[in-house]
Amino acid sequence: MKTLIGKYIKSLNSKRSDSQEVKLMTSMIILLFILSVLSVYVFPIGISKLIFLIFFILFWFSSKDYFWFAFFIIITLTPSGFFQETSSDVARRLPLISIVPKASLSVMDVFLILSLIKAYVKGKRIKIKDVLGVKYIFYFAIVLSIVTLFHGISLKTFIGQPLRGLFFYTIFFSFPSLVHKRKDVAKFLYMFLPFVFFEVFSQGYLLYTGDFLQNTLFPEMNLVVYRDKLMEESIRSLAPGYSIVVMSFIFCFVLYDSVDRMTSKTYLIVIMLLGTLSMFLSATRQSIIMFALMFLLYVIFVLKNKRSFMVQFVIIMVVIFFVFDYFNILDLNFTLSAVFDRLIGAIQIKNGTFEAEDTLDYRLSYRLPLLWSYIKQSIILGYGYSDKYFNYYDGHIGGIMVALLQAGITGLFFYALYVVRIYKITILYIKKFSDKNTVTNSLKSLLVGMSGFVLLNTFINPMLVLNFSWKPQEFFIVLVLLHQYINFGKREYFIRKKLSETNIKSERRTIFQV
Repeated sequence: MKTLIGKYIKSLNSKRSDSQEVKLMTSMIILLFILSVLSVYVFPIGISKLIFLIFFILFWFSSKDYFWFAFFIIITLTPSGFFQETSSDVARRLPLISIVPKASLSVMDVFLILSLIKAYVKGKRIKIKDVLGVKYIFYFAIVLSIVTLFHGISLKTFIGQPLRGLFFYTIFFSFPSLVHKRKDVAKFLYMFLPFVFFEVFSQGYLLYTGDFLQNTLFPEMNLVVYRDKLMEESIRSLAPGYSIVVMSFIFCFVLYDSVDRMTSKTYLIVIMLLGTLSMFLSATRQSIIMFALMFLLYVIFVLKNKRSFMVQFVIIMVVIFFVFDYFNILDLNFTLSAVFDRLIGAIQIKNGTFEAEDTLDYRLSYRLPLLWSYIKQSIILGYGYSDKYFNYYDGHIGGIMVALLQAGITGLFFYALYVVRIYKITILYIKKFSDKNTVTNSLKSLLVGMSGFVLLNTFINPMLVLNFSWKPQEFFIVLVLLHQYINFGKREYFIRKKLSETNIKSERRTIFQV
C-alpha cells in the first residue's frame, strides 16, 4: 500500500516528460489539421477519404486516444471556418461514407462508432460509479423517442439528425474507457488551445483584408462577407470555431492552478485573452456576457492567488494590445467602437419607449409568438425528434423555448432538475475532498464553465437540450470531464485516507515499541 501511495503522489508531480509530450502532440494536431484542410480543399476529390481512412487506422492502433478524441471533435467544430460545408451535394467537404443510398456517415459518426468498438475491445475495464446520473439522459432519450413516434418522423430525418446526434452520447462510455489516465485527460484539454490562435487570426484577417482567409486560399469557396448595420455597416467577424474558443477558455481555468499543468501559466493567460478577444471581434452579446460571468466566478471562487493572476493578466493584455496597435494589425479603436455600438444598439429608448433593432425586434414580435403557438399544441410532452419539431425549431429564441418545443413542460422540468443535480453533487464532492485534494480546483473550474452554459442556454442557445445535430455539444463534453475529475478525486481521496491510516498505525507501532 505504501508503494502504491508513493507512486501515485509522485506521479502528480512528474511533469517534464508530460510537458514534452504536450508540445509534440500539439505540433502533431496542427499538422494533421493542415493536412485535413489540404485533403479537402486542395488535393484531388476523393483523396480526403483515403487520408481519413489512414487517420481511423492510426486511431485504432494508437495509445494516444486523448489526441484522437480531441482531433475529431476539433475538426467537427469548424475551426477558423474550415469544414463548414455540410451538404452531401458539396464536392469540397469532410468526407462522407455511404453505407446505403441516401444514408451516409460523417467523419465524426465513423469515429464515434470506432471509439465505441475500441472501448469494448481494448478499453480499460473499470467500474466507475455514475456519480452524476448520466443514465437519466439515456432514459429521457427513450421517452423522447416514444413522443417522436407518436408525432411521426421520416426515415430520412431520423438518420440525418436524431440518430446521429444521440449517438454522440456514446462518448460517456468510450472516453472514460480509453482516456482513463488523469494526465491524458489534461493533455486532451491542451490539444484545443492552439486553435484559439487560428480563430483569432482568421477573424483578424477578415477585418484587416475585408475578405475571408478561405476565399484567399481557395477562391472557389466564394464565402460572402457579412456587414452589420448596428456596426455602421462594418464587417462583423464571427468566430466559426466558437465552441472551440469557449471550451479552451474553460480548459485554461481547469489547468491554471492544477498539478496537471504542463505549460507556463503565461501561455494559459494568453489563450484566455485571445479567446476573449475572439468573442469581442464576433460582437456577439450573449457570448461576451457569458465570458464575463465565467471570468468573474473563476476569480471569486476558484483562484488561490488572485493578485498574482490579475497582475499577469493585465500585463499580458497590455502587451497584446500594444502589439496589435504598434504593428497596425487591427484598427482596435474602430473595431471596439463598432462592437460597442452593436452591444448597446440592440435596445434603445426613444421618446420614452423601448425600441429593438430589426433582428431582435423580428425575433420578439414575429418568431417568438410563432414558436409559442406551436409549443402550445403539445405543451406537456413536446414534439420529441419528430418532423414537426424540426419544422418548428428556432434556435435563436432561447434554450427554454426550444426545450419546451422538444420535450414540453415535462422535459423542461427534467432539464432543470438534472442541472440542479449536477451542481448539488459536484458541490458535495468539493466539500468532501476539501482543498487538500488536487482535483478540487478543477471541479470548481468545470462548474464555472457549466454556469456559463446554463446562462447562455436559458436565454439564447439551446445547449442543454438533447443533441440532434451532427456537431458535438460542448456542454456535454464538459460534463464528461466533470464526471472524470470527480472519479479521479474519489481515487485520490481513498489513497490519501489510506495513507493517513497507515501513518497512524505506524505511529502506534512506534509508541508500542518504545
